[in-house]
Order: sequence, then structure tokens, then C-alpha cells
Amino acid sequence: MQRARRLASAVVAAALTVGGLSACRSAPSVAAYIGDEKISVAEVQRIYDDAQRKQAARPAAEGASAAPAAPPTVTMPDVVSAIISQRVVAQVAQARNVKLPAEVPLQEIGASLSLAADAEYVRLYGESRLLLNELLQAAQPGTPPDADVQHVFDVFESTGQMKPGLTYQEFKSSVSPEALQTLGKALNVKKDVQAEADKLDLRINPRFGDAEIPVYVENGPDNKPLNLVSVSLADSDAASVIEKS
Repeated sequence: MQRARRLASAVVAAALTVGGLSACRSAPSVAAYIGDEKISVAEVQRIYDDAQRKQAARPAAEGASAAPAAPPTVTMPDVVSAIISQRVVAQVAQARNVKLPAEVPLQEIGASLSLAADAEYVRLYGESRLLLNELLQAAQPGTPPDADVQHVFDVFESTGQMKPGLTYQEFKSSVSPEALQTLGKALNVKKDVQAEADKLDLRINPRFGDAEIPVYVENGPDNKPLNLVSVSLADSDAASVIEKS
């Protein structure tokens, strides 16, 4: 599979690897509605706890030293994002006859997230990422608006790993045409994902307001994923806050 040209390759320091629930009054136990499907807070907590428990068990299972395992980097909003992303992206992929590979590389995905490969969160995250990658390869190219290039710069700058003193104009001029084309394709995929999210009438519990659907991701310092193009579930029309019984 041909890999998309990464935006960070020319300008980021070496640490970047580049290339409805009104105040929960109606249903405080529901994390999100996806159409008629309810995602309970208990389900989100279960997936979060599963990732935490299996991560803690990794050193012993792998014969590592008795040093305490680092806590998982996944958060509860991350879990909500993974659940919703998997549902929404699967619908977009089905409409375009895009399918998952015969084998999902859970070991590799888990390692990239510093999580156990058999954690349910890893499967949910991995499935949506693989489908989005396939959708990206098939997407129509386009010229990204300046605001979206600026957003990418802001994300990279927030890591503290940009070349010292690099300005936005220097960043933009050093990004290759191929990388800009990749960004344009990612923005076209975002439109499809946003449209599907709108159609599914998503409703998100405000306590998970940081949830989003990451459409295009590159790895940053310490291999931490950086969401360069995403559909916000906090302030989009698709995720308006309402009461729903």
C-alpha cells in the first residue's frame, strides 16, 4: 500500500517521526447516542478499565522487570472517540466498498499506542484508522485552505518540537506539494465523515466534550498520535447537545 506523504517531514525536529443530553438531566448514564444506538457510560468505563488493566499486566506477561507500568495514555474521551469513529467510519467505508484487511495488525497498533494489543480500545482505534487510511488513498486530491495548513502548524508547534524560530510562512513554504495534496485528500475524507456523522444524528454527553473523530493522524514526539484533521464531536452540528429519551 502506498503511504501518504507526511506533512511533518520537512519542518519538524527529529522527535517527530513524520513522513443529547442537556446537562445529562435526561440520561446521565448515556455517553453518546449514535442514531438509535446508546453508548452507556458504563461501556466507556469498561473499555477504559480494560485498557488500563491489560497495560498494567504487560510487564509481567512479557517477562519485564518489576518496575511499575506507566498508566495508559488513553482517556475516557479517547474511548468515546474510538467507539464513535469505528461506527461512523465503517458506514463511510461501506458506502465506498472499502474493507478492512484480512488481518488487523493489533500488535503494531498496540505498540504505537503503548497499550496491550488485546485491549478492546486498540481494536476499535485500529479498525477506524485502517479504514480511514484506505479512504484517504482513494480520495480526490484538493488544495487545502490556508486555515487548515495553519491548523497543522499549530498542532506541530504545540508539541514543542518544531525547529526553533520557525514561522508559519517558513513552515508553509517548506511543505511539499505532495504533502499538501495529502492534506487536501484528508479534508475531502473529513467532509464524508462529517456528512455521515450528521446523518447519524450524534449526541454526546458533555462530560466527554473533548471527543472527536481523528481523520488524519501523524505520530509526534514519543510516538504520540497527533490529530491533524478531525471532526469535533463537541461543537459540531452532528453532536449538538439535546435531551433524548
